[in-house]
Amino acid sequence: MKVRVMGLKVALSSKLAQDYLQVVDSLDVPTPDPQFLSDLIKQRHWGQSVLIVHNGEFPENILRATEELKTVNLIPAIGLNVHSLLKHETLILTLETIQFLEEKLLWHDTRYSPLYPFKLPYSDL
Repeated sequence: MKVRVMGLKVALSSKLAQDYLQVVDSLDVPTPDPQFLSDLIKQRHWGQSVLIVHNGEFPENILRATEELKTVNLIPAIGLNVHSLLKHETLILTLETIQFLEEKLLWHDTRYSPLYPFKLPYSDL
């Protein structure tokens, strides 16, 4: 599990360092028209392939808009993986998703693993 978590951290850090990680307040778009979303992606220079990650239910308009776009994919935050991150050029996260990922990744950093129990040093007392 630690290897997967470390891979996710490295992939997220790489996207951030390359300026391919974008943060949005919400995924509310005014229309379900795929052309609107495509124009928005071109206007903001988000690249050829976009991965949108959200924690919770996706709004109906964004679901309909991405159905016909082959270069835009949606994934729930719980299903985020290294392969999906590396496959897409740009990663779009909502604020809720960032809070969720931060909580989960920090939990994995600080959790106590029963597979490697802590042992006190030997003493003759």
